[in-house]
Amino acid sequence: MTHAAINQRSNEGPALQLPEQAAQFPVSIESARGTAWQEGAYDAYHLSGSVVVRQGDFVGQASEAVIWIDSGDPYLQQPSRVLVYLEGNVDIRFAPAGGSDDQPRNRYRASEWFGRFNTVHSVQMSVTPTADAASGNSPVAERARAAMRARADHAVIPAQFPQLPPPSATPDPSSGGPAANLMAPAPSADDQMFEASVSFTGRNGGRPNIQAYTDPNRNEQTWLIDNGIRITLRSPSFDAASGALAGIDQVVLMADRGVAWTSTLADLVETPAGNLGGQRWEFYLEGNIVFVAGERVVYADYMYYDANFKRGTILNAEILSPVDGYDGLLRLKSDVLQQVDEQTFRAYDAAVTSSRLGYPVYWVQSGNVEIRHEQIPQIDPFTGSRAYDQQTGMPLTRHQYLTESRNNFVYVKGLPVFYWPVLSNDLADPTYYLEQVSIKNDSVFGTQILTDWNMYQLLGIRDKPEGTKWNLIFDTMTERGFGLGTLYTYERSNLFGIPGPYQGKIDAWGINDNGLDNLGQDRRAVPLEQDFRYRVLGQHRHRLDSGWQLTGEVGWISDRNFLEQYYEREWDQQKDQSTGIQLLRNNANRQFSVNVDTRLNDFFTQTEWLPRVDYSIVGQPVLGDVLVWTGRTQAGYAKLKTADAPTNPVDLGKFDPLAWEQDVETPRIGTRQMLELPIPVGPLRMSLYGLGDATYYGNDLNGNDLTRLYGQAGIRTSLPFWKVDPTVQSDLFNVNGLAHKISFESDFFFAESNANFDQMPLLDALDDDAQEAFRRRYFFDTFAGVPGGNVPLAFDERTYALRSNLQGNVTSPTWDLADDLMGLRLNINQRWQTRRGAPGEQRVIDWITFDVGGTYYPRANENNFGENFGLFDARFRWYVGDRFTLMSDASADFFGSGLRTVSLGAQMGRPEHGNLYLGFRSIEGPLSANILTGSFSYRMSEKWIATAGGSVDFGPTGNIGQTLSFTRIGESFLLRFGIRADASRGNVGAIFGIEPRFLSRSRLGQLGGVNLPPPGSRGLE
Repeated sequence: MTHAAINQRSNEGPALQLPEQAAQFPVSIESARGTAWQEGAYDAYHLSGSVVVRQGDFVGQASEAVIWIDSGDPYLQQPSRVLVYLEGNVDIRFAPAGGSDDQPRNRYRASEWFGRFNTVHSVQMSVTPTADAASGNSPVAERARAAMRARADHAVIPAQFPQLPPPSATPDPSSGGPAANLMAPAPSADDQMFEASVSFTGRNGGRPNIQAYTDPNRNEQTWLIDNGIRITLRSPSFDAASGALAGIDQVVLMADRGVAWTSTLADLVETPAGNLGGQRWEFYLEGNIVFVAGERVVYADYMYYDANFKRGTILNAEILSPVDGYDGLLRLKSDVLQQVDEQTFRAYDAAVTSSRLGYPVYWVQSGNVEIRHEQIPQIDPFTGSRAYDQQTGMPLTRHQYLTESRNNFVYVKGLPVFYWPVLSNDLADPTYYLEQVSIKNDSVFGTQILTDWNMYQLLGIRDKPEGTKWNLIFDTMTERGFGLGTLYTYERSNLFGIPGPYQGKIDAWGINDNGLDNLGQDRRAVPLEQDFRYRVLGQHRHRLDSGWQLTGEVGWISDRNFLEQYYEREWDQQKDQSTGIQLLRNNANRQFSVNVDTRLNDFFTQTEWLPRVDYSIVGQPVLGDVLVWTGRTQAGYAKLKTADAPTNPVDLGKFDPLAWEQDVETPRIGTRQMLELPIPVGPLRMSLYGLGDATYYGNDLNGNDLTRLYGQAGIRTSLPFWKVDPTVQSDLFNVNGLAHKISFESDFFFAESNANFDQMPLLDALDDDAQEAFRRRYFFDTFAGVPGGNVPLAFDERTYALRSNLQGNVTSPTWDLADDLMGLRLNINQRWQTRRGAPGEQRVIDWITFDVGGTYYPRANENNFGENFGLFDARFRWYVGDRFTLMSDASADFFGSGLRTVSLGAQMGRPEHGNLYLGFRSIEGPLSANILTGSFSYRMSEKWIATAGGSVDFGPTGNIGQTLSFTRIGESFLLRFGIRADASRGNVGAIFGIEPRFLSRSRLGQLGGVNLPPPGSRGLE
């Protein structure tokens, strides 16, 4: 039952009464233009230019409008609700109540108007608004919210109640006479709006049987309800800070029968307070009860609920509820569930599980559980005193949901496996003491039990700082010893009162190691350089409101092999763990930074800066748009400290400093500037550029001071062209039209330097520590080197960077490389594009991509080891379908023993079923390998996923490694087991893992790309 209500602002005059508009009529909205944004649960719109709103006999016109739309929910039998605020030349026309079609229409004019519409249809809009979040802060939107709040504060809000016969016909309960069978008429159309209200309708489309009795002594009315009832309690909620509409607080009660107590009918009609705050509403319900509040659903047999104070008691309750940090729904069953008040809940003989089975695999049983919502004064973690808002000066509080349960048992398959007398915790961090446990076994570490513990809970700290997490790490490894560490992460704002967000971590772990390192091939038994091994890594970044950014890092490691053995992924893939601090500011296309760096780990080659200052500008127009200027200036004092030799004989036998590794202490002051002159020539885009560099070194590698002067000039061109053929169609290849786009690109460059690259110290490293360690062994293993020698220049990382024209970029990551060079780089980039997707929703995608490039060196002997052509590369991708891709890449140098590699592979995937990859790569040059790699994951059934992968070299290396595992998908848990082999380390290990499916960070179900839906999201499994 719906209506439209119209009134001026509450302080401008009386409300205007309108007849009800039936929900079966659609709501249509017209305007010339509009913007849209999201406001709580509502889609909000600001419309302007001849706005017209229609429903049935109602037509409203205005210059501007703000509209909120709450789309209906079929599951809850809700129509769509439309809140309308009209402003400027408002003109309302509507048919009189009970009037016929030939009667004249009523008319209402005002400067503004606010009302509501309900419809079971989709809201029709003639304009497609553009997304603009700023529109929500416009003056007209603020006036609309003010009108909305005025209605919420002052409007008469009658409940929707059944029509009662005259008082004389109302039977006295004491007389025992039958109660009247009552009809529910349309509610008063005066003021029913979106504000707080109580409505009664039939359940599942039925018609309830309602009988009413009045007790004049208690000034109370009792309604007996049968034949199914649906009670809806609704009230608006506003954001306290902005005043914006945050959404609708709604509670829905459904039951077979029940009793309702409220004030008498006379009070409801005669007093201006029909909302929940003005009238008492209490309910007792029986039979197939469904209680819906947001995403939380409660099923029960018996229920009492006080709607005014939001408290009640439920017998034989079952709740399905979302919980932050979990996927899917958690299920709670309780003999008695009480809501004591809005802040406190109690459950007796309660069981919690994520299973939807009638007899779940596991559950947690508690004698009684109490959940409390507390507002706690926020404490500054650094000062220990009360925290205050930096802007308003008001004390800060935080919301905390605390749970305390007693007599807790964990049941698995009906058997108790764990008991704990009392558990207390914050629902925002729902683990208890132990956060994670893993069990592994292999020949390198032995049997491993790896555990993470919640330090806040261990220390009894309840008021932990928001946005922080603190874990204790305790590990046991039978072949290595006991490991102990901590991980503290934070993401907060306003450090020491300094505004701006900041984040970081402290990660420390150590072990008294009693084993040997196994690092592969001829390093399977490396003696330790010290027994107590550790690493301490601290990272911090603070983005200040003033535009500055402060970044700091501390990386302290016990020995050269610790990361490679215990943190191999970090060693291979993450940045070097260095120690330093940087203050940086970005301003449009300009950047200024100050760095101070030091070296804590003497087994790595690193540069200390004491300090270094950088200033750069990128893409700055000069002389209008005639020239483009890019520049960078740097000054600093550097200490290049090379790695100390190993003390263990295994690593010492293959350790030799790289060609550029030499201790150097020097100032470096330099500037590098580039000017570009863009010249459009028809479709050809051409740019002439000149680059100049002047850098002073107090000491070069020979111990002399050096001023390097370097210049480079060149021409860049780009010629794009394309052809489109919409007639190309293929159902087999999913092609709907074809566009072929080609871009020919070239860069001719000529450079001269007054110093050779091998005179300058390499203060800006080209490689990470992991690659530098490999290069030292590479010299012995591949080139049969002897101590004191170096790899051939053709395979020196510095010459590769030079031939790639790295020095031709002002923002190059290394400042120290520059030398004579001439070359012409040519690239052909191609795209074949088509459309894919459902009719009306097609999108343009790359069907085939094929890019080819290479460099021509006119001075081959000087620049490319005697070959005119080099650095050839190609990349190919064919997206045959959305689930199948063919791919290939290649690169080559053509001088003797130059690196040549080519690969060919295919990837196929089916969401939630699995994927397959098969690839082959051939490498020739200083080393030779022909590697076949494959991996697959396949969901064999509803209960099992198989995952496998492996690599084999058809060259001298032979087998590389394989893994095979199976994951069992339970309704509540994922169980994974398998084996893995690492031929390089001679290591064979077993894999075992168990993980609840409801964890949001679940990993087991994503191995191989098979993503599992949250448990229970598709009903009973």
